[in-house]
Amino acid sequence: MFNFHKSIIFLLFPILMVSCYENDAPLVVDENTLHHSSDLSSKLKSITSHNASFDDLIDNAFCFSLIFPYELSINNQLRVFNSAQDLSPLREDDAIEIVFPVSIVFSDYIIQEVNSTLELNELINQCDDFQSITSFNCYSIEFPLTLKDFNDVNSSFQTHHFFNNKDIFLYLENLHDSDVYEIGYPISLLNKISRETVINDNQEFIDMLDSSPSHCE
Repeated sequence: MFNFHKSIIFLLFPILMVSCYENDAPLVVDENTLHHSSDLSSKLKSITSHNASFDDLIDNAFCFSLIFPYELSINNQLRVFNSAQDLSPLREDDAIEIVFPVSIVFSDYIIQEVNSTLELNELINQCDDFQSITSFNCYSIEFPLTLKDFNDVNSSFQTHHFFNNKDIFLYLENLHDSDVYEIGYPISLLNKISRETVINDNQEFIDMLDSSPSHCE
């Protein structure tokens, strides 16, 4: 009789495990498991958010950047800009005017069209409201990055390979309360001079980011 009951409990365990994922509270499987409100999830979103600060000389906005290509009037001369490298020769004393319409992309990769200086200034004034994620530009991820999330249909983890920041950010942004995932270690981070650091687990990842400066030039 004891063996019979034990067998029933063993058979029911996967069903009970799946039920945990259907509740509002996420199931914590072990120390490697993360969910949308985990500290490391927030830090990973900061690393993979769109860094909108590179063109602040043009738009004066830290929460979004202009999408290439676009046209600018530089000291009364019209020029088309196709990449961030094209902005390098510009100086603060240049007379810079944006030729509208332009499209902008926020830190969370939302895109919006802007049709006038008035519209642009209104968005700039709302940057503090838009900026829900603080970009962290001291390190970048060496791709691919592997994340494994729990599939409550077959009670197993499904593997995903990511090759750019946007896809990682949107994956994390769209996690539900009941979703859990794991990072496939080891991973490599590159600093601003492309020096590589290998990370082997969640705590090591958190410790490294916590010990880093909040902003890197």
